[in-house]
Amino acid sequence: MATIKDVAQLAGVSTATVSRVINRSAYVEPVTLERVEKAIKSLNYQRDARATALASRSNNTLGLLTGNLADPFFALIAKHVEEIARQHGCQLVVVSGGHNAQREKEGLDFLISQGCEAMVVHSKMLDDSMLLRYSAQLPAMVLLNRTIPQIANRSVWVDNRKGAAESVSYLIAQGHRRIACVTSDLPIEDRTDRLEGYRDAMQQANLVVEPNWIINQNFSEHGGELAGEQLLSQCPEVTAVVTFNDVMAAGLMASLHSHGLHVPNDISIVGFDDVLLARYLYPRLSTMHNPIDEMSSHAAKLALKLKATGLNPPSEHQFEATLVERQTVASPRKAILLEKL
Repeated sequence: MATIKDVAQLAGVSTATVSRVINRSAYVEPVTLERVEKAIKSLNYQRDARATALASRSNNTLGLLTGNLADPFFALIAKHVEEIARQHGCQLVVVSGGHNAQREKEGLDFLISQGCEAMVVHSKMLDDSMLLRYSAQLPAMVLLNRTIPQIANRSVWVDNRKGAAESVSYLIAQGHRRIACVTSDLPIEDRTDRLEGYRDAMQQANLVVEPNWIINQNFSEHGGELAGEQLLSQCPEVTAVVTFNDVMAAGLMASLHSHGLHVPNDISIVGFDDVLLARYLYPRLSTMHNPIDEMSSHAAKLALKLKATGLNPPSEHQFEATLVERQTVASPRKAILLEKL
């Protein structure tokens, strides 16, 4: 009877690599994976029955790779993925990538080691080629809030560019012409698309974007506060701001308030995401509703369906952001912010 050492010798790899392939406990390069599987088949290698039983039990799981769970956006993702897992009698295994490429890779390897075949993956820092390699090994892996053309039918995303453009067009319709964009300092797809949407709307209205109107900060409450300080020092002439997300808008509002400025009388603000926080700020935040709740549920259902059927869906899974008008937008006053300082 063939042993794991025989398989390793025939495939030209270590026994640890063979173990990873057998147990799906970590990522293995597709070429190596194929070589090991051929060796297993050629030698008619049989796994230990106890290990097979353990793997079978572990497969009743749904994996989730997400961002910082302290952020309400990512907490919302986890909540809705968990609801779908529970409805399908699955255990949810959650790991946080923390918007760090190494941590995201380690998180995916951990989910594989836990026997997760179905996965919802919110990865922003791993490049397309790495995610495509994982997707080749994991046919029930679904990308959330990101799309890669080669696996668009396993990607669930929102049209960030269109949504951002709509938020700016809304401000322009209210009479604003000097509009700043407070965005993320991370080189992620969301930032690029939303910044392009901002530029699209400004260009469509024949408005010039001054370089100092684009402010980059960490996409957190503190980042929003720092953006407020930067806004007042480098572009006090603006009358409105669109922000990368709602928590940045919250920090921005706090910073402006501390300087004696009033939203929306002195400056209008539009956020993005429409997390629960947006409804309870004062004044209540006008924002773009990002249907991340629906997207998360959809992605979880899709991952479980792919695991059950093994069939690739024929269509794409794009969602749209919609404007939610609340209390942080008004027509601009004639006086500019400079006169307030």
